[in-house]
This record gives sequence, structure tokens and C-alpha cells, in this order.
Amino acid sequence: MTTVADEEILDRVLSQPFSYVSTEGAVWRSAAERLRYVKDERSSHLLVISAGQPVGAVSWAPGQTPGFFRLGLVSCHDDAWTPDLVDRAVRRTMALLTRAAEVQRVELLTPTYNDVLLEYLTDCAGFEVEGVLRDRFFLDGRYWPGVLCCADLREFAPQGAVEPAGRQELLDRLRKKALADLADAHHDMWTD
Repeated sequence: MTTVADEEILDRVLSQPFSYVSTEGAVWRSAAERLRYVKDERSSHLLVISAGQPVGAVSWAPGQTPGFFRLGLVSCHDDAWTPDLVDRAVRRTMALLTRAAEVQRVELLTPTYNDVLLEYLTDCAGFEVEGVLRDRFFLDGRYWPGVLCCADLREFAPQGAVEPAGRQELLDRLRKKALADLADAHHDMWTD
């Protein structure tokens, strides 16, 4: 979040006690817990606006292993979410994440009662289902499985990005030019 207004909107999004679309399941947060979540420097958040109104946020945070991140989705207006809106929000999030950090793995865990995300994951080539976690979420008096997915980073690669091999060649040429320029500029210093 970059502005106080954005932080206030995120706090309102997080204050909703229940959502069938949120990836965390039913979560009740106190004002202090919401403030810690909003101010957590390790997490980043993308507000999702639909028809001029905030409907939720997509968050990402690094894990313990370098290059590992977890995505989460929080909803404050379940009826506004569609697989298309999820796709746009996740693609925007992945674009921000992959441009700002070295990313090796991005996981998304969602409960099986989350029909919107399940439909998105069914149609999306960007995530591979890696497993099902039994009894991971509790809602409406029963336990629900969770679906663990991993992002195919190639599907979310920034457009126009230089491939690592091409980048290394560019850096090698730059190093060679810098050494030649230094040698030319200081030729007299080295030969006297």
C-alpha cells in the first residue's frame, strides 16, 4: 500500500468477517490484527476495485525459502467476484511480484467451497494443482479440503522481458565495453 487512503480501504476489506471467496476461510480479525496485517512490511497487497467499489485484495508474502511466495485473496463483496475478475487481479499481482522480486515458486491454497476460485483454476493454464489437503478449512459446521496450486511462472512472465541467457550476454558485452573504455581513458596513466 502506498497511501493512507489505500490502507484504510484495505482495513475495510479485511474487516469483513466472512467470505466464501477469501482463500483464508472464515477469519475474524480485531482492529489491532487488521492493522498488523496492513502494516506488515513483508506482505504486499493489491486492492481489487470493480465498478468503482473495493471488492477485495490480492496479497502476497515471501516464505522462508528465498524465491518462494504465497498468494492470498480477501473478499469483502463475494457477489462481485467472477473467474474473469480473479484472472485480472491475479495477473496484475503476478506482474507486480515477478517484476519486483526474484521468484522461483508461487503457491495458492484455496478451500473447495470457493466456487469462484475453483472455476478460475479449472480454466486457467497459469496454475497447476499439486494436491488436496484434507480437512484444511472449517465452515458451516464441517471440514472442507483445500486445493494447493503452484503458479506456472512462464504463464505470468512479464511481456518484453529479457531472457536470462540474453541478459547475461548483454551484461558480458557491457563489462567488456566498460573495461575497454577504462583502458582508453586511462591509457596515459598506465603507460607513463
